[in-house]
Amino acid sequence: MPYITDRLQSLNGAEGSKKEDSLHNLSVSPERKLQTRFRFDVDEIVSALRERIFGQDEAIALVENILRITWSDISEQNRPRFISLLVGPTGVGKTAIVELLAEVMHGDKDQYNRIDMNTLAQEHYAAAFSGAPPGYAGSKEGATIFDKSKVEGTFGKPGIVLFDEVEKADQAVVQALLNVFDNGILRLTSGETEINFRNSIIFMTSNIGSRTVFEFGEPNFKARVKRLFYSMKYGSDSLKKVVNRQLEKHFAPEFLNRIDETIIYQWLDKEALGKMIELLINDLNKRLQKHRCRVGLEKGAKEWLIKKGFNRQYGARELKRVFRKQVEIQLARELHSLTLGENEVEFILRKSADQLTIEKKLIKGFSS
Repeated sequence: MPYITDRLQSLNGAEGSKKEDSLHNLSVSPERKLQTRFRFDVDEIVSALRERIFGQDEAIALVENILRITWSDISEQNRPRFISLLVGPTGVGKTAIVELLAEVMHGDKDQYNRIDMNTLAQEHYAAAFSGAPPGYAGSKEGATIFDKSKVEGTFGKPGIVLFDEVEKADQAVVQALLNVFDNGILRLTSGETEINFRNSIIFMTSNIGSRTVFEFGEPNFKARVKRLFYSMKYGSDSLKKVVNRQLEKHFAPEFLNRIDETIIYQWLDKEALGKMIELLINDLNKRLQKHRCRVGLEKGAKEWLIKKGFNRQYGARELKRVFRKQVEIQLARELHSLTLGENEVEFILRKSADQLTIEKKLIKGFSS
């Protein structure tokens, strides 16, 4: 019996030694990167945004912060992951950044729930969120304009929701969002369904303050005097403070108090427009691959497009209109006249007087 006892003690000692060695090896093993349930690469997404969004560094920084706090999974669990308000002029990329985020994160630019708030301009449209009240037609169906799958996202990726032009909705409609912002749950009036926003990133856009942003960007004497006045009255960060005052005049305090961060978009400058033209040309060349053609742009033509497309009032939309009229329509005419044996072609855009001309030449060694 003593032999058996000694043998058991020896085996137990050896096992304990193995466990200690195992723990020691674990403690000195190479460091491993922290993992969470979310399956997206923040740096890759931000890099993709920087390649297509120009002149809005503050907005991109906001999205990066949103993605990092979402990925780390440390935000409050009983409310949406982040609520932001994007304010600024039309045509500067407020909606575009949300669409691009959906495309990069989910692989589909339509994989987000967009609510056009200008279609909810009357009080009774509040029922579009949670369904018709009891006793009204359709109350039992619990119909809603929200897409449950796009709102709730997946285990590895958050849902994305956009309330576009939120200031154009009736105040009763805006107030209907307060509970969603508070606890992240929308219960439909049918009582049988609820939509969970607790895994959602919520964006809102607004054109409130556009005129102020316009005035701050103007180089004339009147605008300089107004900027000086605002600076004396509000001190540093005067633009943001002036726009916030305008938001406070339109929205109730309890609504603004539920927003995590407000970002003011700036007017697009000529440098940003130049990068946009390069992007438009690159995208056009991708579409031209099926015709085995491509487009080149001379420096003078690019400067001409910037000059014609630079419009503070309409932003990037004016540039896209000019690009379609001066580049795409002319190119379509050239493509229409191509013969089957002439399909390896480069079209060179040049400035001639006050217009663009297209020169056609054969591409040697063309490959799509």
